[in-house]
Amino acid sequence: MSEPITEADQGKQVVAADGESIGTVMKVDAGVVHVNLDSDLSESVKRRFDWGDAEDYTLQETEVESVTDDEVVVRSEAGAK
Repeated sequence: MSEPITEADQGKQVVAADGESIGTVMKVDAGVVHVNLDSDLSESVKRRFDWGDAEDYTLQETEVESVTDDEVVVRSEAGAK
């Protein structure tokens, strides 16, 4: 990703590289993206990011592939264990 993610990206959809919706950017804080998860998010996506029963769902800026006008796209290998 060439441009850093900023507070201006709050409110954008967060999607996986395959297009699956993950949630919405709630907050951006020093390169950490705080995500409000979609209510119907699959358990496999939660496991992929090791989110389980976490109360704060976050992505590191390094896990972001790109940012468009409407979306934050997560790298396909992000969260892979």
